[in-house]
Amino acid sequence: MPHGHRRVPTARQPRPARLPRPPSRAVTAQPRPRPAVPARPAEAAAPPGPCGAGSAPPSGASAAPRRTPAAVGAARPPPGRYGPAREVESSGPVEAGPGACTFDARHLYTKKVCGHGSVRTVSYNILADTYAQTEFSRTVLYPYCAPYALEIDYRQNLLKKELAGYSADLICLQEVDKSVFVDSLAPALDAFGLEGVFRIKEKQHEGLATFYRRDKFSLLSQHDIAFSEALVSEPLHKELCDQLAKYPLVQEKDPSRKLCVANTHLYWHPKGNFACDLYPGIPVIFCGDFNSTPSCSMSLSHPFKLLSACGEPAYTNYVGGFHGCLDYIFIDKNALEVEQVIPLPSHEEITTHQALPSVSHPSDHIALICDLKWK
Repeated sequence: MPHGHRRVPTARQPRPARLPRPPSRAVTAQPRPRPAVPARPAEAAAPPGPCGAGSAPPSGASAAPRRTPAAVGAARPPPGRYGPAREVESSGPVEAGPGACTFDARHLYTKKVCGHGSVRTVSYNILADTYAQTEFSRTVLYPYCAPYALEIDYRQNLLKKELAGYSADLICLQEVDKSVFVDSLAPALDAFGLEGVFRIKEKQHEGLATFYRRDKFSLLSQHDIAFSEALVSEPLHKELCDQLAKYPLVQEKDPSRKLCVANTHLYWHPKGNFACDLYPGIPVIFCGDFNSTPSCSMSLSHPFKLLSACGEPAYTNYVGGFHGCLDYIFIDKNALEVEQVIPLPSHEEITTHQALPSVSHPSDHIALICDLKWK
């Protein structure tokens, strides 16, 4: 500028309005509008950062007016919990799930394991796959059941859910396929603290499984007996009973208490008769599918005072052409008493899909469950 000239001041032009700065972790600011993302019901809005409302901005940052943080979407899930989205094409048809199951209400009574001195016992014929997949079963016994609900892959998932929810100490299962025991039930129940033993019936390709809670019981011995062979003659019958009296199956962790736990599935025949003379000395819990209703002529002779712990329900087996009480848990009244019996599903629940099995119940039988305690 030449000497002697002075600059004439002019009016300052107003600066254009500044756009709001993008939000940062340090400064509470109004975030840019984003598409609304519904927050998860259980999650609250994230708390303000280290420089929330009322805090001073860090050195070098422009002061911003105090503003309430705007509502934002659900917090980003923690890293590592969710992987990238993938598309998978099912190799088979995708079927509907079971919805409400017949055992859901029963689980409300069995959320916790019984305390010391009590024994929750379950007896359950789970319907072997070798029987469920016959043409006779599909067309005559269970024509009302959706074919996919008879498949073992479907039923065993229901079984694992049902059995795990009972929090049992002793589980006696009948009609158990070997592959179902080895690959499905044993690993699943092991995770809930249950140890299992299995005996297969060679001709039928299914058998009996007995599970016991490891922190309550220890296995002393196991005796697998085919009644069709052992009860042929009286001498063999006596030897069998001597073995049962001498070698109990299960002993409670308390060494002063022993139990003989028997699990059976008797063959049904209209003219059949079953008698077993048990020797005294060790309390008995005798579970199974006896294939006999209370009005049948089955005789059970013994020196014990046995009690049907679950009474005589109207039915424990409900199929299209038959319903009746075939399953029992017998206990020695001298040593054990019933603390509670878990109610069976209601008739409405059983007949929701006409009969059993169904999409919501994995067997044609109903599990018996009771809590026992020492006298």
